[in-house]
Amino acid sequence: MNMMIGKGILLSVMSLFIGCSHSGVRYIPSQEVLHTLKNEQVRIIDGKRYFGDAWLEKRGDLYMIHLKGSPYEIGFQHGVLMSEEIRKGPIKIYADPITGGRGGFSLKNWVLGLYLDWKVYRPLEKAQPQELLDEIKGIADGSGLPYEIIFKANCLNVVETTMTPILIKSSAKELEKLGITLQACSTFVATREATLNGKTIVGRNTDYPGVEGWPKYQTVFFVEPKEGYKYVKIGTAGILMWAPGMNEKGIVLCAHFMLYDDATPHGWDIPSFIGEILRKADSTDSAVGILRNHPRGGTCGFVITDGKAKKAVAAEVSAGSVAVRGMENWTLAMTNMALSEEKRKIDFIVKYRLNEGTPARYRRLMQLTQEHYGEIDPALAAEFMGDHIRISTGTERTTYGVLSNSDTVNSMVFSPEDLKFWVATGSAPMANNRYVGLDFSQEIKGIKSQVIPEVLEGYQFKNPNKRLAMEKYHQAHVIYERNPDRVDDILMFLREASMLDPEEAVFNRLIATILLHQGQYDEAISIIEKILSVKQSLNEMAQDYLILGMLYDLKRDRQKALSYYQKIDKLLQEEPNDPWFKINAVLWGFAQKYKKEPFTRKQFSDRSVFISFTQEAGIE
Repeated sequence: MNMMIGKGILLSVMSLFIGCSHSGVRYIPSQEVLHTLKNEQVRIIDGKRYFGDAWLEKRGDLYMIHLKGSPYEIGFQHGVLMSEEIRKGPIKIYADPITGGRGGFSLKNWVLGLYLDWKVYRPLEKAQPQELLDEIKGIADGSGLPYEIIFKANCLNVVETTMTPILIKSSAKELEKLGITLQACSTFVATREATLNGKTIVGRNTDYPGVEGWPKYQTVFFVEPKEGYKYVKIGTAGILMWAPGMNEKGIVLCAHFMLYDDATPHGWDIPSFIGEILRKADSTDSAVGILRNHPRGGTCGFVITDGKAKKAVAAEVSAGSVAVRGMENWTLAMTNMALSEEKRKIDFIVKYRLNEGTPARYRRLMQLTQEHYGEIDPALAAEFMGDHIRISTGTERTTYGVLSNSDTVNSMVFSPEDLKFWVATGSAPMANNRYVGLDFSQEIKGIKSQVIPEVLEGYQFKNPNKRLAMEKYHQAHVIYERNPDRVDDILMFLREASMLDPEEAVFNRLIATILLHQGQYDEAISIIEKILSVKQSLNEMAQDYLILGMLYDLKRDRQKALSYYQKIDKLLQEEPNDPWFKINAVLWGFAQKYKKEPFTRKQFSDRSVFISFTQEAGIE
């Protein structure tokens, strides 16, 4: 590891002679365009902000922005009309994967920053198309924020997909400080015989960090590019990545995080493909052609739906190739793992069974579409996206392994044949809120939507206390993202969540993990022992046993610690034939490690005790 850090320092010192900051000077438009923009002023009329042909209004909890022109002009309009929202939103979290935007200097963080700059951001910037970089430069110039911040904030996916395999393959403690976690998204499509009236329906959830800022500044972007089709995207202020969208031809595009072994920064990233496909694709074939005909950076997946043709495909995208699968029985779903044989060979989630939530969400979506086959309409789709049944236990669960989680930052339903869509509003998890209806054909002309139904109510909890518990858990999650050192406040909300929903093992396991870090071993043991009687999946039970083993090692009761590590071995004998729900290989590996050598406080940087609100015990 010292060699790697040494190499990173050397490369970074070399970069000082090349230029150590991304200035974006190459993406300045013509003097004519600059002159026009600089002589334009933001005007406020009847509560709406206007800037040339662009305008912004706040409608309920949604920001609605209309943008028009070249990529730079679109970016500048975005930046100048939403400068305050961009500054207050999640952009600094995404631009700083090392501290999550919290700042503070340390030598290790400085070295890591230089390493990422050299190994990820620089080659990635060189690989992006001019259109994206022009738009990012426009956002920066319009908002007054540095180009580097806007660029890096929109490239977090590539940092995650290129660095996470390093974490898995090695014990690089310095890189573990990045705290990279597995992100999640869920999409389903149903059409023809699968739906109530034969129309195409798309449901989408985006799960991502920035659980406070993204929803607070959620934005519906109506875009009229100088060249290409008009389109709409649903994202947040200043951010181009992940935003699901639909163009005037009825093409719906939903992007997904994937974790493959051939990730590279030397290719187009998510925002580049989203922009290109929405501007230029008029069919699933033309969209797939765009994916195949350009260099691919990072790793990802796309669900591409052609509402008018009643067709959808799932594209599993990596640097090496694009694998495409079609609909089955007029339905299709995608979460964050490969289903094609080609990509499953290089998929880390598949290979190491890293994330039970990913197959659980996929299976639940497919189960819901089959249970309601022939009945699916926008209202049911909203219920699907807010669903809280964990398929591995068959029970209503508050978080993780269910379709709506604390980090569900946006959720929507599309009806692309008539260019209508519904957007969940409020705070995260968005999929458990009301969905407001919008009509693209009307809104792009500046006409307020007339949509029936106006609102979709979504999922209703069978146990109302679980809804309240979810809100408490989310409050703890928000505090953790703001400042993980506020442990007392985090624990307070987690304990309140546990009191409301004592059967939710995730709450108690996270409380116990925090107490382990604090040295309160007896209380942590008591908490985990209480949830052993709660219905859990095999992976959850294995995590319980692993934490108990570590706790007893810390108490220097080696025999009892070993007994719990050995229980994990016994769970392997109970594994189902279904490979999707076998014991997490990394979890099992930690158990084997601690069987050989006792767990000690020196190993508090191990991912086995990583505190995470989106992965159980930091492992899944």
